[in-house]
Amino acid sequence: MYKIIGSDGNVYGPVTAEMLRQWLAEGRVNALTLVQLEGATDWRPLSSLAQFAVPPAVSMPPAPVAAPRQTNNVAVLGLVSGLLGCICCCCGLPFALLGLVLSLIALMDAKAEDKGIAIAGLILSILGLSIHLLGAILNFGAMPWAFKYHRFGRF
Repeated sequence: MYKIIGSDGNVYGPVTAEMLRQWLAEGRVNALTLVQLEGATDWRPLSSLAQFAVPPAVSMPPAPVAAPRQTNNVAVLGLVSGLLGCICCCCGLPFALLGLVLSLIALMDAKAEDKGIAIAGLILSILGLSIHLLGAILNFGAMPWAFKYHRFGRF
């Protein structure tokens, strides 16, 4: 059996442990309410008694909500244009040029995770440009011979 000192300063009791638990659940007493055990002379806070000790509140930080990752669209367009510049035979040069420009723009303002896409687009664009420029150089080098033979009827 226990006696308590209420918030109004009056002594209440004797009350049972079950009644104190009920009052604790209802908010009528709290961990700082002074309690005296039957036969004791000292008053102690309710939280100092093991059967009424309130476990410390564990506050977990909120789980971080992962925002959906957004890819840099300019970097992706540069990659696709660079790839088309490598594989298209008739209109690959404009795609390679477009891929080069878009990849450079994306590389300048891309985040760290998008730089790989921009670099891949840049490499493919340079490869596509070199393929088409080499093809153009070889064609232009061969064209005077083709015209020469065609004009004289040997072709």
